[in-house]
Amino acid sequence: MPEMSSIVTEFPRRMLPLLRCSRDAGQLSICREYRSGTIGLIDATLRCSACSQEYSVENGVVRLLPKSLTPETQHEMAIKSSEYEQLPDTFESPSHGWRSEYSDYIEVPPHLEWLEPLNGCRVLELGCGDGRFTMLMAKMGADVLAIDFTLAALSKLATRLSSGVAPTSYRLAPQCIAKIAGCVGMVQADASNFHVAPRSFDRALSATPCDSRDERMKMYRAIAESLTDEGCYVGGVEHDDLGRRLLGLPLVRRYTTGGILIDHLDTAMMRREVAPYFSRLRFRPIRPRDSFISHLSTKHKILILRTISAIPVLRQLGEILLVRAEGPIRLPLEGARRPGSTLAKSIYRWHKRRQGEEPLWTEVDPV
Repeated sequence: MPEMSSIVTEFPRRMLPLLRCSRDAGQLSICREYRSGTIGLIDATLRCSACSQEYSVENGVVRLLPKSLTPETQHEMAIKSSEYEQLPDTFESPSHGWRSEYSDYIEVPPHLEWLEPLNGCRVLELGCGDGRFTMLMAKMGADVLAIDFTLAALSKLATRLSSGVAPTSYRLAPQCIAKIAGCVGMVQADASNFHVAPRSFDRALSATPCDSRDERMKMYRAIAESLTDEGCYVGGVEHDDLGRRLLGLPLVRRYTTGGILIDHLDTAMMRREVAPYFSRLRFRPIRPRDSFISHLSTKHKILILRTISAIPVLRQLGEILLVRAEGPIRLPLEGARRPGSTLAKSIYRWHKRRQGEEPLWTEVDPV
């Protein structure tokens, strides 16, 4: 594993109750605290209350990554680690590609629009990378639990947090910028094998897709468990767009030879994956191809592609498919009451008391 940067990072102490054991979802507590700061833990050891498994906190990063990983995940981690290690500490927007100014102004606004409002919200972010969305959400007033399986990415995020500059060309309106000190907690974990405190997050975001259907569905289930009843999840996957379908391009491929494996999904395919865990879904293709207008200025490309994204048929050319999922579906909590019928419960209470008995529910029942 790469070493963390020399920048000292703290994991906010107030976020510790959100963490759970990767094995059995047991609650974690501090068993040894070596170094701490004004906000939280720098170096420590956490222990699961259920199985006694111990996890380290190293330079403010909670290490929850399981020892057993699939070969494909290990392959992707190695590639991502190399990429993030090569990134400069000061963000420099490339002239083209997914980190370019053009790409940021096409991709970032739709994600944030579907996540808003964020002020005062608690966000679970999976695949945070070096913090493109992490820092924007924190600046919009959110507390963010930022998860990535690559330590090099979290190390780079720590550098971004210390500078206060998000690694993106996209800029928020001045009135939206809040202080981010103590608003981001970094966790090294696998998006398809993690647990957090149930029903504790208002929003969840995964802008980077997992590499297989099974992994994505495990992630969706964990996200549904993590959200409050009013919470929502926003996720993006590679779109099986109209152009790919017309040209007969493969659904599964690698970005480059020997590179990262990716799936391309259309709306129907993504609905089948997400629907078991959420009752309300909306879909939106974004980032149409710019091959035919590449010679134009960034400003004009953004204007044209935003127009294309608003036209029903042409928007199917979008290379990314967003989903906004609400109404999380999960197993009921033990002992959790349902509303029932006020009239029926009142009649039953009257009947039982006529017989000199108390109703089956306790006095804390709201009816």
